[in-house]
Amino acid sequence: MKKVIVVGIGNPNFKDDGIGYKVVESLGKEQEEIETLCLLSTDLKVLDVILDYDLAIIVDGVKTGLLKPGTIIEIDPLKSFDYIYASGTHSLTLFEVIRIGYQVFPERMPKEIKIIGIEVEEVALFDKECSPEVNKSIPEVIKKIKNYLLLRGHQNLDP
Repeated sequence: MKKVIVVGIGNPNFKDDGIGYKVVESLGKEQEEIETLCLLSTDLKVLDVILDYDLAIIVDGVKTGLLKPGTIIEIDPLKSFDYIYASGTHSLTLFEVIRIGYQVFPERMPKEIKIIGIEVEEVALFDKECSPEVNKSIPEVIKKIKNYLLLRGHQNLDP
């Protein structure tokens, strides 16, 4: 079985910026056999936590300006997504960090990285609650993660 980690990114104190953090925190409570970790930003610490895994699933709030808040998108991190702003309080974009990882640690980076983004509405407001539309996406994102892992051979997941 592949070595897998699910990483949530975002600051849970800044409204919708915390959606990735909240999704992964909820997933970890539901599915104790899935290794999860939450980070406040997309700095180089992302590399520290995903190195030496076969698969990394990363959940983060995104702001395309093209989608309704709460819309779930799946992103290929190795393609250019200049129009996607990966949430509100990050220093480097997630895409920059992943590109750096493949350049510096090509043998240790995950063979597969899946990014699940949730379109955010408000990321600068100090508030521990996400917007209602964004918050509604949490169960659907968890379901997508579980289905994705089931397709990759993780049989012991709760439905």
